[in-house]
Formats: sequence, structure tokens, C-alpha cells
Amino acid sequence: RDAELEVEALLDHLVHHPNTAPFLARQLIQRFVTSNPSARYVASVSDAFSTGAYDGESLSPRGAAYGNLGATLAAVLLDPEARSPSLDLDPTHGVLREPLLKLLH
Repeated sequence: RDAELEVEALLDHLVHHPNTAPFLARQLIQRFVTSNPSARYVASVSDAFSTGAYDGESLSPRGAAYGNLGATLAAVLLDPEARSPSLDLDPTHGVLREPLLKLLH
């Protein structure tokens, strides 16, 4: 029983660590949208993770809560940087393919 409580305490500590939200935001943006997100984009997604709401709206039936992945993914996919057609013309914007995928395609 003590080990279970210690594991829960460790997980709570890791989830609520100040670096968790920006780290998770950057990883999700890199997987779904672009390899090189702007600091503003990362901060917006990080804020959605921390507050549990995106664009002032809670996307959870329980209300805004820390770590709400629905709000986090909404911030990743609905941010203007993710949907802007003008950024498609920028050669530094986009997703780098993994080497194996680049070779196969």
C-alpha cells in the first residue's frame, strides 16, 4: 500500500511540475502540426493544458481542470498557426519526416 501511495505522489508531482505543460505542448505540436513551433504557439497550448480551457471555453463536462487533454488538443489543432495557409508558403514551416518515412515515400 505504501508503494502505491508513493507512485501516486510521484505521478502527481510530475504532472503538476511547471515544465510538464510546455514539454507536452511542444511534443503534441511537433507530432500533429509542425516541427518548429513558435514560442507563442507553445505557450497557448501550455496554457490550455494548465487551465483546462481553450479560447475561454472548457471542453470538459466537469468544467475547466488542470491537464484537460481535450482542451490541449483543441489548442493544438485550432490555433491560427496550425491552420494558416500563408505559413504553408514558408519553407521553414512544416513537419520534418522521420528518415524511414522519407525513404519510403
